[in-house]
This record gives sequence, structure tokens and C-alpha cells, in this order.
Amino acid sequence: MMEPAVFRIVDGSGKVHYQNITSTQADAFMSLLLAGGQCPGLRSEPMAKPPQTEGQAMSIPHIVATATPLPNIEPGKERDALREAIDAHLDASARLDAVNQAVERASAFVAARQSEMDAMTAAHRSEIEASGVNLAEALKAGCAAFEASRLIDRGAVLDAEVRRDTAGAALEHLIAEQVESDSAYKAAETAVRLAVMAVKRADVAVMVERLEAVKAEFTALATAIDAGRFSDVPMTIRAQDAIRIDEPGTGAISETAARWHRYGAALRDDADASWEGMQ
Repeated sequence: MMEPAVFRIVDGSGKVHYQNITSTQADAFMSLLLAGGQCPGLRSEPMAKPPQTEGQAMSIPHIVATATPLPNIEPGKERDALREAIDAHLDASARLDAVNQAVERASAFVAARQSEMDAMTAAHRSEIEASGVNLAEALKAGCAAFEASRLIDRGAVLDAEVRRDTAGAALEHLIAEQVESDSAYKAAETAVRLAVMAVKRADVAVMVERLEAVKAEFTALATAIDAGRFSDVPMTIRAQDAIRIDEPGTGAISETAARWHRYGAALRDDADASWEGMQ
């Protein structure tokens, strides 16, 4: 039974990013768009059915679903890989937070050292101006210039400048570390997202196996019930209902798609989260 392609993905501004897609495709595309973080208010929803005339089937364009490549994870080890990815993400997050705080402190320290140097420079210039006034008076009185002027020490300004430059060098070092930490954090974020997708795909594979087994049993039972008509076993209404498979409605698909999103969000924090627990 083919899954109906009756969904679309819309952002908060009303822009339609994908339409005429199945719930499975909507889940995959939502994961990609949410990872990019550039589509606020993103949601998947069932499309309104266009009016149809009697006997006219809805035309559904061909949609090719593209799957995001996943890391090389040994089958059955998906949750172990997710645990490692979560731990690495927590470590990268802590490192980035620490260096961000360090950059803030270093920036404030540089600003303080700059203010200190500015104050020292202003005081030094005031001394020079005052000494210049004294020298001018001495020159007018005919006194020797050497005796009229006094030595002005610039050591305090130089020391303040060294402290400012040292603080600046520390800030540059921390900013470089911040860039590296941010890159590591983004890589860890991607690793968690891909590991979550691997777990969900493994769950779907198990569901497919269960469905294949159920489908085989159903086919055998439905065939036996239907064939009974040719051996004096009447087909009852109950039997007719039992051998008929109804396609899931858009409401049920939408609710289940939302359940998949809740499941994915839970897996980001807990590698032991289960599909059954996402009621």
C-alpha cells in the first residue's frame, strides 16, 4: 500500500518549502530544515484536498525522497553511537560555554586596561603641558632651560601600555579558541542529529520486519477466508470487513508524524528513549 503524498512543510511566514509529500518525506525534510535553523515556525501539515469529480483520481507528482547520509554505524550499535554522540555534544557545549565566558571576561579586562592606559596618557600629557608652562616662564625670565625643566617619567604609561597589549594578546588567543570550540560544537551537534536519525531508521527497519510478518499472516488468512466462498462457506459482513485494509487518514498520519518529532527530540537527550514511550 502506497503512503499518500498529502503533506506539506510550511514556515512561520507561510512560505511552502515542500508539498505533495508523504509523512515519511515530511519527517526527513523537517529534520534537514530544522538542523539549518533558518526557518522559524516550521511545521508539517496535511494539505487541503482539491475538489474532484466522480471517478477522477487526484494527480500526485513524482517526488524523489533523498536520505541524508549517515555515519558508518554497525547495525545494532545505533544507540551506543548515539550515547557517544550525546556525551561528546555535552563536552563540546561545556567547552564552548567556558570559552565564551572567558572571552567576555577578557574583553572586559582589555577595556579596563585601555581605560587605565588612557588615564595614564592623559596624566602624562598634563605633566608635559605644566612643565612647558614652567619652561616658558623660565625662558622669559632668562633662566637656563635645563634648570627650569624637570624630568617627566613616562614609565607608568609604558607599563599601562604593556598591560593593555598583554590583555589584548590573551583576548586574541581566547577568540581563536572560541572559533575552534564553536566549530567542534557544530560538528558535535551534527553528529547527534545523524545518530538520532540512525536510531529512528533502525526502529523503522524493525517495524518493517514486523509488518512483513503480519502482512504474510494477513495474506494467508484473507486468502483462506475469501476462498471459503467456493467451499460452501458464506462470506459474512464481518469477514468482508476483516479482509479489507483501510488506508490511514491524514489526521492519523499527522498525529504519528508529530509523535516521530517528539521521539527525535527525546533521543537528543536520552539514548534510551523509546518509540513506545512517545504516546
